[in-house]
Amino acid sequence: FGLGGMAALLIVIQIITGILLRFYYTPIPAEAYNSVVFTKNNVLFGQFIRNIHYWSGVFLLLIAFLHFLRVFLTGAYRETRKTNWLFGLVLLWLIVLLNFTGYLLPWDQLAYWAITVSTNIIGYLPLVGESLRTLIINGKELNADTLRTFFAFHTAVLPFLLLVLVIYHFWKVRKAGGILLPESGEKPEMVPVMPNLVFKEFIVALVLIAVFFTFSALFNAPLLEKANPA
Repeated sequence: FGLGGMAALLIVIQIITGILLRFYYTPIPAEAYNSVVFTKNNVLFGQFIRNIHYWSGVFLLLIAFLHFLRVFLTGAYRETRKTNWLFGLVLLWLIVLLNFTGYLLPWDQLAYWAITVSTNIIGYLPLVGESLRTLIINGKELNADTLRTFFAFHTAVLPFLLLVLVIYHFWKVRKAGGILLPESGEKPEMVPVMPNLVFKEFIVALVLIAVFFTFSALFNAPLLEKANPA
């Protein structure tokens, strides 16, 4: 039942580390890869910050999906919570899109060909597939416009939408009476938010930070050689 708070914490960490990485990143195919390598090798804690950003994105996707399952299995999408359930689904898709757009930015072989394959799959959709693929990548194949578009969505458009919807999502949860617990036949005892909920969320946050900071220290974010369209 702390998954929503964990997701919110990871979003904050994503924004902070993303801003730090943005200082050194250049969204141009000729420079993007070199700027990532420079951040890794020459910027103080650059590799660690990149690892945190990468792995917290992976953790965020996993935790958001588990939160989605928890809400579904406890029936917390019924009655007055239906609207918030739909906004939660939009938030989950925004997180998927953030991971998708961020994946291309290193402009290495892994990023280039993973996005190429995934957008080619979109091209197989009946009627609109090829047009949709061309719209997403700004052309017939990945190019400078693709990278700039993905960068703009990843660093500005999607984070802004995510922040607005997260704030609204938490406000709707609060208006609905807080987290919906499984039915036990008894009326749940109401306790003050401070210190009960705040203390528990704080402990969960510390454990989460410790786990994925350790993970980030042990495992580097993947980076292959520079993208080669040939």
